[in-house]
Amino acid sequence: MPPALPALVARPQAGGCAPFDRDPARSYGDPRAENMLIHADNLDAMDRLAQSELAGSFRCVYFDPPYNSGRRFAEYDDALEPGEWRAMVRVRLEAARSLLADDGAIFVQIDDTELGPLQVEMDTVLGRSQRVSTITVVRSAATGHKAINRGPVNVTDYLLVYARERARWRCNPILRERLDYDRAYSTWLENPDEAPKKWRFAPLGARARRVLGSGASRAEIEHFAIDHAEHVVRFAQPRYEAVSLEARALIDRSRREPDRVVCLARSGRSDFVLRGGNRVLRLNDKVAVRDGRRVLVEPLTNVWDDVPFQGIAREGGARFVRNKKPERLIARILALATHPGDWVLDAFLGSGTTAAVAHKMGRRWVGIERGEQMNDLCIPRLRRVVDGEDIAGITRAFGWAGGGGFHVCT
Repeated sequence: MPPALPALVARPQAGGCAPFDRDPARSYGDPRAENMLIHADNLDAMDRLAQSELAGSFRCVYFDPPYNSGRRFAEYDDALEPGEWRAMVRVRLEAARSLLADDGAIFVQIDDTELGPLQVEMDTVLGRSQRVSTITVVRSAATGHKAINRGPVNVTDYLLVYARERARWRCNPILRERLDYDRAYSTWLENPDEAPKKWRFAPLGARARRVLGSGASRAEIEHFAIDHAEHVVRFAQPRYEAVSLEARALIDRSRREPDRVVCLARSGRSDFVLRGGNRVLRLNDKVAVRDGRRVLVEPLTNVWDDVPFQGIAREGGARFVRNKKPERLIARILALATHPGDWVLDAFLGSGTTAAVAHKMGRRWVGIERGEQMNDLCIPRLRRVVDGEDIAGITRAFGWAGGGGFHVCT
């Protein structure tokens, strides 16, 4: 029995009853794979997807539309009238909304040229109440010809994030490495294994110098603190109006008895520990092991300045100099919004970055591109991913060694 093709891809003998026809000559790898490269106009392709079994299935949609920079490239026209650009984006947002799962989200990347109009269109199509975040992505430094321009140097892109139903969307927690030490963690906890009411405190610097020597530098003390993070704490004023009545009562008591350590045990959450009306926060909660090292980590914010754009022109073996995005950027988006096996859609596929990253991360994917870069860049790139020959980007981080396949459809 021949392996089954995805139900939305017409088999050669099916008479064209499905929304798409498979191109066997360009398809590659495991014929049972569900991944699709669609070589067509993205609005037409999304309309056809909406008539397929994939309607309402995508946990993540990523758009990287033309930024309307006023230039025209061989690959696409980036010089539309503002009204034309808004109309182009609007109808594609409407098409994407019908493809999103109820617990899915759409990420649209843009620079500041059309940032305001894009937000208006996304508010209109997806609903202002569904807006999740506007993420600032630092893509370059203030160097080169950009620094000659009058006024602030533009070094950022933006990701506008909207959910289909915000109440149902769940963001996966991500911690990023913190490069500098938080000097508020300056207190040594002598006996962390005992009950909080018995805790004893001393200055971190004094303790570190007893071990390292009186001449220990600040950097050496900070490394010592990270290596002994279970012993290091800071004191922070709690937000009185944001805690429970029980916690407020404990804060009031702690202020009246400043020399005592008091504790409120909380199910499913860390204990609420106070001294002198201030919370006792432990450095150990901000330390993780990365590549065999103990490092400080912090929750991901809406400013992403740790994803380098430099040196990605040939990433994936696909040279696409116009607005190419790093694999690490797409990987972070997919890590936030999806789990292995979820469906991902990129309707402005460009050089194939989203499809390559989704493949390496074990997501199912659909990529749409109408230009010749489908044949020149996307297909060769995805073949290398399937064959395990793409060693760049996120390959090592996710232990990718090849496998799977994709269908090229029209």
